[in-house]
Amino acid sequence: MTVSNETTVMVGLGEVKVTDDPETVLACLGLGSCIAISVFDPVVKVGGMAHVVLPKSNGKTGDKAARYADIAVPLLIGQMRERGALDVRLQINLVGGAQMSLAPGMGTAFKIGEDNIAAVQAALKAEGLRIKSEDTGGNRGRTMRLFIESGKAMVASAGQETKEL
Repeated sequence: MTVSNETTVMVGLGEVKVTDDPETVLACLGLGSCIAISVFDPVVKVGGMAHVVLPKSNGKTGDKAARYADIAVPLLIGQMRERGALDVRLQINLVGGAQMSLAPGMGTAFKIGEDNIAAVQAALKAEGLRIKSEDTGGNRGRTMRLFIESGKAMVASAGQETKEL
């Protein structure tokens, strides 16, 4: 029997976290319209995650400015580079961006999830980066975990099997 020494570190709304601790699991829980971006470099074994809430900052700054895709993506990628990660090796996964407002008559009035997906994709493209995999859209909440020891990115959704991205 093996005992795990893993420590789960929650990445809250508007947070960016980067680590090279192999015993760390970065996690974004209960993603609705928000996007979790996980990034991993398999050579230097550094991983990071951002929890994006809204697409554009429109000049807003402050301690939670990373809640916006246009700030969170460059911040996350910059912190990864500072730890020795190289763009060509980055494994990038996106999870979330669901349409959670399903009230009758609302239609697409509240398409924050869709807007978040597009904004994160655009910000990654502006950095010259490719996305390895996505589990985005739909109308189900999700949870994402990034295991730093292995680089595995896992997504869980209510009523579905947990899967590796």
